Amino acid sequence: MNKISLYTLLILIFLGLSKSFSPSSKKTDHIVNERVFSSYFKGSPIEVILVDRFKAGFLIKTYYFHLKVFHLFKPPESVTIRVGKKLWDQHNENLGLSIFRRDERKRKESLTPMPPGLLFVGNPSYGGWEYIESGAKQWRFYRAYRKFPEVFHWGKFRPTYDFYFRSKTYLENQQPFYGTNSEFGTKGPVSKLLLDSIESKEFTPPSESFTEHLKTFFKLPPWKN
Repeated sequence: MNKISLYTLLILIFLGLSKSFSPSSKKTDHIVNERVFSSYFKGSPIEVILVDRFKAGFLIKTYYFHLKVFHLFKPPESVTIRVGKKLWDQHNENLGLSIFRRDERKRKESLTPMPPGLLFVGNPSYGGWEYIESGAKQWRFYRAYRKFPEVFHWGKFRPTYDFYFRSKTYLENQQPFYGTNSEFGTKGPVSKLLLDSIESKEFTPPSESFTEHLKTFFKLPPWKN
């Protein structure tokens, strides 16, 4: 066997191994960067919450986001998308945060990572501020939206006016906000309630075995008379 044949065989084997240990990507939508979110996620108001980020493949990596998409008047939906590595790396600390929002009035959009549900806090259409025993003002949703804390898995957490005011400052400066005491994000105790409640591992990226790819690479064409 000459060198050219040997190199060709090695390349074919490498490609076969690479494909075998990387998932098939035909069944999930591919979003290269966050600028695509605006056209991909429809409707308003809407919040897109990052509940998991994982990668699959041995030699060729494929990167995934598992998202919880919250719409106002219908149940939240789970969406799994393929993303670019840069976007995947960018949200390392942002599990449990809302990474895309669009409000209802002006359809204003934001890609700044924020605690989930914050889109509805401070909006008199959904609730109001009330004083608690400590003297601080705390947000309370109207009766029609009383399930929101449960939907966003806040647990016993409720936003105070100080929390809300600080979040607005971070939002204006386009900086991720993890809470006044780091309650949210990958390491946040409140976000952990959300992450633990969602079986984000239910999605298994489709894959093909090495044997199947070997058959594809080395399959002989049928004989013709």
